[in-house]
Amino acid sequence: MKVNRVAQHVALALAICSLQSQAAEPQEKQSQIEVLEVRGAQIADSGNKLPDIQQGRIFAGKKTSVVELSEQPTLIEPNLRQMFATLPGLFVSEQKIPSIYNVNYRGLGDPHESEFVAFYQDNVPLAANLFGYATMYYMPGGQRIERVEFIRGGSGLLYGPQIGPVVNFVTRGPSAQAETRIVTEHAVGSDAMYSTYNEARWSQGNTGFMASFDHRRADGPRNNEDFDVSSGYLGLSYEGFKDIKIGANLDVYSSDSGEAGRLTSAEFANNRDLVKTPFNRVKIDQTLASLTYEQQLDAASSLNGKIWYLAMDRFSRRSGAFVPPANPPSSTTVDEQQFRNLGYDLRYSLAWGENNILTAGTSGFSGDSPRTQHRNSDLTSDAQNAADLRFEQDRVTTYTALFVENLFRFGNISLVPAVRYERLNYDMVEVVKSASLNRDAIDLDRTFNELLFGLGAGLKLSDTAEVYANISESYRPQRFDDLINPTSELAGSNDPSVSKAMNYELGYRSQVTEQFAFDVSVFRIDFKDKIEQIQVNITDIERVNSGDSRHQGVELSLQYAFALSPGHNLTAFANGSWLDTEITSSTNASLVGNKVSFAPDYLVRTGLNYASNGLTAALSLTLVGDQYWQDSNLPRGTGTATIDAKIPSYQVVDLTGEYELSAQWSLYAGINNLLDENYYSRVRTDGIEPAPERTAYFGFRFSL
Repeated sequence: MKVNRVAQHVALALAICSLQSQAAEPQEKQSQIEVLEVRGAQIADSGNKLPDIQQGRIFAGKKTSVVELSEQPTLIEPNLRQMFATLPGLFVSEQKIPSIYNVNYRGLGDPHESEFVAFYQDNVPLAANLFGYATMYYMPGGQRIERVEFIRGGSGLLYGPQIGPVVNFVTRGPSAQAETRIVTEHAVGSDAMYSTYNEARWSQGNTGFMASFDHRRADGPRNNEDFDVSSGYLGLSYEGFKDIKIGANLDVYSSDSGEAGRLTSAEFANNRDLVKTPFNRVKIDQTLASLTYEQQLDAASSLNGKIWYLAMDRFSRRSGAFVPPANPPSSTTVDEQQFRNLGYDLRYSLAWGENNILTAGTSGFSGDSPRTQHRNSDLTSDAQNAADLRFEQDRVTTYTALFVENLFRFGNISLVPAVRYERLNYDMVEVVKSASLNRDAIDLDRTFNELLFGLGAGLKLSDTAEVYANISESYRPQRFDDLINPTSELAGSNDPSVSKAMNYELGYRSQVTEQFAFDVSVFRIDFKDKIEQIQVNITDIERVNSGDSRHQGVELSLQYAFALSPGHNLTAFANGSWLDTEITSSTNASLVGNKVSFAPDYLVRTGLNYASNGLTAALSLTLVGDQYWQDSNLPRGTGTATIDAKIPSYQVVDLTGEYELSAQWSLYAGINNLLDENYYSRVRTDGIEPAPERTAYFGFRFSL
């Protein structure tokens, strides 16, 4: 019922705005949907930053970056290390399973499943549940992504309250102006890898169409490290109404991946290909649908609306680790979580006065996320028999946000104040409680209200140079397990409040010459009341607000285009993040003064991009400093079961290339981890996840 009410409210809002705009006096048709006139000097796009305003979102006064993937050779599956090569500070904790993505930024939280980075596709959230289970299990195929947009500063209050930044994948879609084009790609590579991407675009009258299908599979160097991924897309764009563009998009995705098991430090050193969980699997099935509405109401105002629906099934089968000749475990845990989210986003933009832009809007969603867990005696079976049920939960979240932001210009000075109101409700019930627990079943209904403020500022020193600053409030709501942990007695104090943070950034960016651009900033994040799990006794855990941390440092990006002979282009880039973190207070006094986990002192990337006569090539180097994987800064375990306290520093080189044989045929190839660095960047309490060794691929593209 809540989902239906959300849909009705959004449909009504869109209908009212559309009728009001049709009643207005007719305007000359614009070539672009959003044509907000802003007078005054505009700084050049130094460092490939986002424009001041785009689709009802103000980016002035915020630190932003853009990666144009169309300027790079073809990426397979996508390799996030290469995809994010020009984005300073975005740390990838690498795992071979293609449906699990682990990213964090500036030491904000465990990168596990990217819970502290908000991922979006065409401004639609990709998390399984935005708050209760903010994890990443899906990403569009690299061949369909046109560019990556990166917004810092507590999500800039543009997308939500998240403490971390936003990564928005902008994908290729249909257009009524598109010419008919059919593309097919096929590639083979290491570990029996096969990849194919197929796309068709065409238009008829005022309607554009697009369809794509991609599939990837590989065995992996270890037994039970295989994966099989398929996804498809259908989209249309209708532009038959004056100054209106309507779109419909449908993505379907399915993955099935093995988990070979994590290792102790001694096991990784002796045999990184050791298999400890030969039967564990993770399966993801997802459907993502959206309807979009863009209208230029008049020369000074526009409307952008979106309704989206995300349905995901996350299924895992996991048993304990063992190494023959030891006996395998006697049972496996079959865990299924379903996510059904219906949401909306509506934004109005108005250019007013001489140099000002107002944006206002609302967004929200309703999510239903039931979970069941069974204990099965057959280690290879996915059966969920009623007799094997361990627990069952119903989890519903309802979220609404209202926001206003205004870009004021006073000559060369700009100010961007923002305010955002959030209301979030959890309604969760334990339908079946674990029989091993003595406490009563939980029935929880809780509502949180938050008011957030932000302020951006800019000072244009010239047409090509600018000083910018941003201060943003943010918060992180509780996850489902923080409030209704299904496997714990939940001792008395288990009732954490939301975590909060203040983000500060001061930077300078400049397009020094046509060839040389740079962006440098200093930042600080004060993270308050982090939620963590602590062990109360040998059998019981609880989730508490454990303490505060401070994150500060410097971020730098440089880009230089060498002046070679006509038709030959060589661009060098370098970027780095130098990070200083400290736990400033904690319920565990021994942690105070420690470094925050997963916060390397430095993360540096540099490389070359070359283009000439149909040939494009990219060479990149990633250098990551050592880091602790837990806040205690101590090892875990003893003897041969020890997991070392630090993740050692490492350096990885990647090389890709593409050559256009003709207008129809192209060849591409790549070598990931060119120098075969033996490293890892992901550690959990049960061990080390080996990072991919050197792999290579070769493929071709045919287009009509």
